[in-house]
Amino acid sequence: MIRWSAVKAFIVRDLLEVFRSKEVMFWMIAWPIFWVLLSAYVFVPPSTEQPMTLSVGVINYDVGSSSPMSGERFIEILNTTKYKDVKLFKVKIYENETKMIEDIRKGRLDGGFVIPKNFGEDIIIGQAKLRVYIGVRDIRSAQIIGAILRGFVEGMNKAISIRKIEETLKYVPENISEFIRSWGLGIAMPINATFIEVKPKVFISRATIVGWFTIGALGMSMLYSGLSIGSLMVVGEKDRGTLKRLLASPMTSTEMLLGKTLAGLIMLAIMSLLVIIAGYTLCGARIVWNPTKLEHWLVPLLLMVAALITIGLGSLLSLLARSVRGASALSTVLGLMLSFFAGIWFPKWMMPTWMRIFADVFPATWAIDAIREIMVYEAEVGEIIHKVIGSIIAAIIAYGSGIIAYRYLLRKYAEV
Repeated sequence: MIRWSAVKAFIVRDLLEVFRSKEVMFWMIAWPIFWVLLSAYVFVPPSTEQPMTLSVGVINYDVGSSSPMSGERFIEILNTTKYKDVKLFKVKIYENETKMIEDIRKGRLDGGFVIPKNFGEDIIIGQAKLRVYIGVRDIRSAQIIGAILRGFVEGMNKAISIRKIEETLKYVPENISEFIRSWGLGIAMPINATFIEVKPKVFISRATIVGWFTIGALGMSMLYSGLSIGSLMVVGEKDRGTLKRLLASPMTSTEMLLGKTLAGLIMLAIMSLLVIIAGYTLCGARIVWNPTKLEHWLVPLLLMVAALITIGLGSLLSLLARSVRGASALSTVLGLMLSFFAGIWFPKWMMPTWMRIFADVFPATWAIDAIREIMVYEAEVGEIIHKVIGSIIAAIIAYGSGIIAYRYLLRKYAEV
């Protein structure tokens, strides 16, 4: 018969010890909130949804041209081109090509244009050449800068081609003008494609991206904190010198296990609530919890399931640790590693194949993904029920294995 007064005593004692420890409070609460803030204002800054303005250099050898599309006109278009009311280019005029290339190489410019002599005339009567330099400070920026510059030139080509065709049609008999127009457009643009972005809901806005990372920070903390709680259940009492007294007292091992587990669940629930509140209020994360929807009541269940999985795995880790210091270090390091390997912090599609396979089979990821899909994606029960069931089964197995490890350690230390 379980004495709930004994269980309550363990819960109160363990919670008080957590709140008295600055180190534990940092890792369980301050650290995940710090990661949410870092993600929101460094990885996903408020300017994320705004177009990028590139600093570009221009060397114009087509000076004094009377052509409608002269070098001066090209520079004017660069200076006035906007997307979503944001100027795309900040233009700096150079006289020396070597100097411009050096500034691009040193990261002072994002790119550069070299407009050759007779540029405007060549556009009118044939094909003009244009040299474009793309700054490569890192792989990601090179891809973005290259896409913007290529898109600008492609847009210019399209606009000039249409203008040349329309001007040509002025000298073509009316009865064949439509045929010539279609034929000319077919040569200039054989495929007139319309590109429509279809994004997952999580990537529609900055708020949903920050929401994604907020749940990721929650999962990260759940991993190393849960592992630490499980690994310290017995080792912590041993290092404090209270284990033998507890084993000699009327308190049963089941009451001790239950009390420590419930204390851990309460602490992880508090941590989860604070992380979600911080993400929502401080970072503008999109976090949705509607008590009128059945699937949203699965969130607290999934939080408990994820906690039981990690606490159970932590109990298994305690078989390898001989001290509180060793158990804490092992739990923290392994928890942080798993948060990256298991797709809890970074999206799985960003990881190499072998890591994606691991993430797909790691049960804690199922629970965190299901929470994310409900609170950020607004998924319905039918979309995540398989993850819920899989997580519950995994929690039973992991926590059951942890109980076996816990009882084994108690017997081992009782015999010493």
